[in-house]
Amino acid sequence: MNNDNRHIHDHSGLTTCNDGHSHLHPGVTSEPIQRVTSHVHEIEGATTFEDGHYHTYKAVTGPAIPLPNGQHTHYASFRTSIDDGHDHMISGYVYPAPMK
Repeated sequence: MNNDNRHIHDHSGLTTCNDGHSHLHPGVTSEPIQRVTSHVHEIEGATTFEDGHYHTYKAVTGPAIPLPNGQHTHYASFRTSIDDGHDHMISGYVYPAPMK
């Protein structure tokens, strides 16, 4: 991969509300993983501690989505680990980064 394309994206937000609560999922993605026509990023981390537990997650974003300002984003949708008898969904777009 060309080092000119190195970048990461911030991701944060709320999980779905399950079992009467939700969690935050703050973090950053991996550096780009090149694909044939685009790139993706891994998202891995842990939610905030709520209701006596937290959840872990590991997923891969979709391909780059160009934005009109010369930046791009990625969409991701995945489930957290099962803890305390339930899991949560995380879905949304990572924060934009320059398209190179």
